[in-house]
Amino acid sequence: MKITPKILTAVLLLFLVASCTESKIEQGQVTYELTYPHMDPENTLVNAISPKEMTIVFKGTKMKTTIKKGRLFETNIISDESNNSLALYSDLDGNQIYCVLNDEDVEKLKNSLPTYTAKTTEVQDSIGGIYSTKYTTSSSDSLQPSDAWFTDDFAPQDAVWFSPYKGVKGFPVVYDIERYGMFTHATATNFVEREVKDEEFEIEGKYRLLTFEEYEEESFELFDILLNW
Repeated sequence: MKITPKILTAVLLLFLVASCTESKIEQGQVTYELTYPHMDPENTLVNAISPKEMTIVFKGTKMKTTIKKGRLFETNIISDESNNSLALYSDLDGNQIYCVLNDEDVEKLKNSLPTYTAKTTEVQDSIGGIYSTKYTTSSSDSLQPSDAWFTDDFAPQDAVWFSPYKGVKGFPVVYDIERYGMFTHATATNFVEREVKDEEFEIEGKYRLLTFEEYEEESFELFDILLNW
């Protein structure tokens, strides 16, 4: 085939576009510090049993969020933005339960969450070793959330599709979590790019399968006990 100036120009343009396209980090683990800005500082017991750390592992479009406090409780969210699948499982003081949400359950979950409005800014910085963009965030039906930070350097680009931040593209680096009567602020402190095995997204152990409604009821009961200790 004769290489004409037009073909050569097209090849060069394709090469330039490909070389300028930043590849996303496909897998890794982010560690977060958890704080509770609206918690009564004099409630020493609740402060003592509240988790101080959270992790999110991701591989491609899959994510697993884990919040754990010793042997008292552990709660996990497994999500996949490619098909909007969602599963929850928890070990609540030895009570091991899980549920797999269908489309109707996902809508119920999203409708039960507060509504956030997040507006992007031109402010960018490195937080926990992750280059991020700042978003000003507000809510009309909840406690006022803090400013949020998201990155677009990771493979998940619709990571918060089931949260109050739905519609914000990217991966959360600093954000707020409102669930079961608790208001939690999460700030990334460390990122490790590592191999994430498929087994990390599986539910292991003798967990009882519940409906979404049953899972929510048991979870609310436990957190109500903890918060009103």
